[in-house]
Amino acid sequence: MKRFAISIALALAAAGSALSQTYPQRPITFVVPYTPGGSSDIMTRIVQERLSVRLGQPVVIDNRPGATGNVGGAYVANAKPDGYTMLVQSTVIGMFPHVLNAMSYDPLKAFAMVGTIAESPTIIAVNASSKLKTMADLVAAAKQKPGGLNIGTGGAGSPAHLVAELMAKLNGFKITHISYKGTAPAVKDLLGGTLDAVSVSIGAIQSQLVGGQARAVVVASPVRSALNPDLPTTKDAGFAPMNGGVRYFLGAPAGTPRPIIDRVAKELDLVLQEPGVIAALAKAGFDIVRSTPEQAQAMLQEQYDMWGPIVKDLKITFD
Repeated sequence: MKRFAISIALALAAAGSALSQTYPQRPITFVVPYTPGGSSDIMTRIVQERLSVRLGQPVVIDNRPGATGNVGGAYVANAKPDGYTMLVQSTVIGMFPHVLNAMSYDPLKAFAMVGTIAESPTIIAVNASSKLKTMADLVAAAKQKPGGLNIGTGGAGSPAHLVAELMAKLNGFKITHISYKGTAPAVKDLLGGTLDAVSVSIGAIQSQLVGGQARAVVVASPVRSALNPDLPTTKDAGFAPMNGGVRYFLGAPAGTPRPIIDRVAKELDLVLQEPGVIAALAKAGFDIVRSTPEQAQAMLQEQYDMWGPIVKDLKITFD
């Protein structure tokens, strides 16, 4: 019996090794559940080319926006677990069960995590011509304006939305939330003068900040961002401290064979160590975050545990 068990184990190991060596045999689709030009899309396109080279097959990006990222999330959750359809999303998806009344999948169980990619702190930004130059200006204006400031985000229930709502609650002012299908259209309306401000990851607006079309007011992080060290945290600005960073992961449908997960995880980790990729991500507003599949999975659970009490206190739910 013992010899039989050893034989089975060796056979499975051999099969797994063969699978990892033959995969992939055709293009791989990375689903980005937001519009082109947003932070997730920008980050994915930086990694895409080098990962395609390392895997020996094209990595194709498929933008599927809607329902705060859950149109794309549901698509991948229900895809065939063969390693050819994967999801690029924020680990904050782990808190979605707290805010979305109807979900067709459980984000904590629906994906076989490959690993994390990068993170980008959430900031409040205004049009470069705005009179709001500090967080104190922003809070004062919000208290004077009926309904508070019009703040746009990439979607209701998104990390940036929750950061804006929590910031308002902690500091005694109101906002009128304007929800978009991704951060790119929110930034577009900010530059067009439609919005007072946006709550977005710094990666989604970095080019506009560098180009002088937009101005960052404050970062919702416990420490200043290396991407913009002069930008004060909420605590530095004299207000309640916050931790609103956005961390991104790559995941496959649950049930995807572990040899495939390990192969992609290995190549992704090597890509994230390439100087050119590091520099490109930094320029776009991202800090590299490398992890094992197990560590990425733990991050989802951490988000669920962290945001649960906050969402309940704020009484935020969405259909």
